[in-house]
Amino acid sequence: MSNAKEFFLSVTQRIFSNWTALRMAVEYGMGSKESAIDFCPYMTEVMYMNDNLNSSEIATELEDYMDEHFNTELQDDSAVQVAEELLRFYRYCIGNNENLAMAEFEKLPPLQSWFSTTEPVRRTHNPVVENDSSEEEETSKNVEVADEWTEVRSRRKR
Repeated sequence: MSNAKEFFLSVTQRIFSNWTALRMAVEYGMGSKESAIDFCPYMTEVMYMNDNLNSSEIATELEDYMDEHFNTELQDDSAVQVAEELLRFYRYCIGNNENLAMAEFEKLPPLQSWFSTTEPVRRTHNPVVENDSSEEEETSKNVEVADEWTEVRSRRKR
């Protein structure tokens, strides 16, 4: 696998974006989204710089990072589960099992939107003028779309 390290980074991003403990730590302000995103290349380097890591050593590294950067102590087995997934894909990468790695990658849940590195695009539509037969005043509505939510603000013209 010629781009194994880059592929492994994308695996790490996909796994971390679906890790509930990490998402909750960011959502509750225990650490920044940038720290979560930076966690991926950090763990990729840890995996590639240390030979023969086992899942418990990887889990310890995950827990230490969560404690240091998110002030979060994990009390579930999620670090072990994440470590096992990372180790499984790491072995595919170093073993040049590209077909198996790609097949297993496709089985992973998709990259979650909270983990995206791009900011949402905000669009503002032109005002829409509607005539309501029950009211003789014109109403204009400004519609603003952001993150799949639509905010409608009404304003009466006199």
